[in-house]
Amino acid sequence: MSTGQTIQLVLQGLVFLAWAALMFRTLFLLRSRAAEETGDTIPGPGQMLTQIGRWLRAPEDRSERNTLLFMTFVLIVMSLSSAFLGTPR
Repeated sequence: MSTGQTIQLVLQGLVFLAWAALMFRTLFLLRSRAAEETGDTIPGPGQMLTQIGRWLRAPEDRSERNTLLFMTFVLIVMSLSSAFLGTPR
């Protein structure tokens, strides 16, 4: 493995860790909002879908949505570039 490939792999891992942290933060936010609204400790899937819809439309969550969308796009581009632009064997 060349130095460039190693750097690319490390960067891809760091982007994935940042993406995963954002995704878990979003999921925990949605769960807490659903639990607060229903009063249940563990809200059902229907309530989670309702919260996802609200999160996608809420103006106060716009920054988090845009960040998550950007990180998803970067992760996909990095994965595709490593798959298609990698050195042939």
